[in-house]
Amino acid sequence: MRNYIEKVCGRVAADVKEYGMAVIVFFVYAVIVNLLFHAFCPLVIFCGFPCPGCGVSRATVCFLTGRWGMAWELNPVIFPIVVCGAYFGVNRYLLGTKARGMKMMLGVILVLLFVVYCVRMYFYFPDRVPYVYAENNLLARIFPFYQQILHERGILW
Repeated sequence: MRNYIEKVCGRVAADVKEYGMAVIVFFVYAVIVNLLFHAFCPLVIFCGFPCPGCGVSRATVCFLTGRWGMAWELNPVIFPIVVCGAYFGVNRYLLGTKARGMKMMLGVILVLLFVVYCVRMYFYFPDRVPYVYAENNLLARIFPFYQQILHERGILW
């Protein structure tokens, strides 16, 4: 048993060593953009529109804290993402094997994200969180006429 735990810890440590700097850069980015723009997504920050992954970060927090209904409302694709992540983690760290079919699973998740995005943008935009328009985006700050154009074209009302 001790040998098994050492192997698992070794696999985790190897990944931390290899990808640790990327994780640190990601968290620094998250803190900085949240402080400056009160948002995380580059698309929201730049043009004010939600992206296909909109709500996944908040849904992850809700899922991890046991608020599964709220996670579903924010983005239902969190559930296949969690299943895929668990499958990957069990294979990579606990079994020490390659997680087969990951590219296919990630492709399905991307398609699901896009389908959910399109449906929710049609039904909920711009009135329901997280599918709202962020008025304080960079394009609106740089070009005062940006929001006027969106209103004239019927994208915003």
